[in-house]
Formats: sequence, C-alpha cells, structure tokens
Amino acid sequence: MLICNMGLASAPSKLFQCGTFTTCSLTSALKYPFDRDLRTSEQLVDALSKLIESGTGLTCRESERVKWPDMRVVDVSKRDYLVCRVEAKLLEGKAFVKASSIVGLQPKETLVVDEPKLLSYFDCKKNDSHSCGRSVPIYVVWKFDRPCSDIGGIAVFQEVDKLRSIYEGFGVRRRFERKTADGDVVGGVNLGVTRKYHFSIRETLPIEELVPAIIRQAQNATAPHP
Repeated sequence: MLICNMGLASAPSKLFQCGTFTTCSLTSALKYPFDRDLRTSEQLVDALSKLIESGTGLTCRESERVKWPDMRVVDVSKRDYLVCRVEAKLLEGKAFVKASSIVGLQPKETLVVDEPKLLSYFDCKKNDSHSCGRSVPIYVVWKFDRPCSDIGGIAVFQEVDKLRSIYEGFGVRRRFERKTADGDVVGGVNLGVTRKYHFSIRETLPIEELVPAIIRQAQNATAPHP
C-alpha cells in the first residue's frame, strides 16, 4: 500500500535526523543487484498504476521511450489526451550514511535518483511542451523502504519543475558518484548508474496528494481539436 500519512512540510526536522542508531553501516557493501531491483521496481509501477487508475478514472500506459518516466496517464475519453507522466522509484536497504558530509542532507531524509535519468525527465518535459503546446506535469514518486522504524515505508512525490529548481540551485553540492559494484554488470554490459543526485524528503509531498493533483490537471484539460 502506498501511504505517507504525515504532513512533511510541518513535520519537525528532528524526525528526519538519524540520531545514534546503528542500523546502517558507514561503508557500502557495494552490492547493487540489478535484476532484483528491476523486479521490485516493476511491482511498484504496478501498484502506482492501480492507485492512479482507481482514484482518477484515467488510464496508465507505458512510456513511449525507454529513458522517459515509467508511465503516461491519459484520458481515453479525450482521444488519449496526455494528462501527466509518472516515474516510480523504490529506495530499499540502508541509508546513505555519509550524506550529511557529502551532500549536506541527513541520511534518513535523503532521496536518490540517477542523475542521467533526472536529466532525461527534464528533456522529456521540454519535448512534451513542444509537441503538446502546453506544460505536461511529470511526477516522480519515491517509496522509502529504508529500515527506519518511524518513516520507513512511506511514499512521497514531487513534480519535475520543482526538482529542476532544486537541481539548479544546489548544483554539484547534491551530486555523488559511487564506485562500480557487483551487480552493475549484467551479461558483460555495465548497466549500473554510478552518478547520483539527492533530494530531501522535506522537499517532497505526501503520496496522498498525488491523485488530487492528477485530477485537477485532468479537469483543466481541454479536448484536442479534431
């Protein structure tokens, strides 16, 4: 189930501080099982698609391009009018313990995205603006499956324009490049992405606001000309 059930904007900052817990280790095991991550990500995409379709009456379809967000949300009653796009990201395992010293965020609050993927979302939004003649929202959804006893398991999201403003504001200060690890290479091809960009949970919105945001976007839509 995709839930957050907390007001992120009003939550006290101490909620996102790790304190003296020892659940997460200081060094990475450098194990990133690509095949497993792909399977669990597909499960999240499926859960997100069901949430959106049941809550909005719209239809979720696969992306037209590999590097673009996972799904496009369309209104079939308006000839597949593109309402928005949605990307699903699953964060499993231990937190990025060195986050505070490297990217200036508490490990517990840190959300990560592959930087090349982030840039592809920016390009996708620009492409949609040209092809559709309007701004098409792109929502990035994170399922925060960290081993935190209080906020582990919450789901949050943010629109790409907001992420872009953060990206442009912080620049390289939020970037980190990890070492190549076991699991990056599949069938002799390096599929792992080592260049990462980081956001804070406090810069996002609770998942409960996603469906209303998509509904508002659909209500503002106008049918394309025949």
